[in-house]
Amino acid sequence: METNIKGIYACGDCTGGIFQISKAVYEGTKAGMQVIKYLKESKK
Repeated sequence: METNIKGIYACGDCTGGIFQISKAVYEGTKAGMQVIKYLKESKK
């Protein structure tokens, strides 16, 4: 879910493809988990 800019993530309608709420919720959760991982690793 990370974009070509380090630390910037996209999900849901921003990523294109099928525009469904369930897809956006899934991708939002996935992006959120990746943000948490990124922040934890950046503190090291």
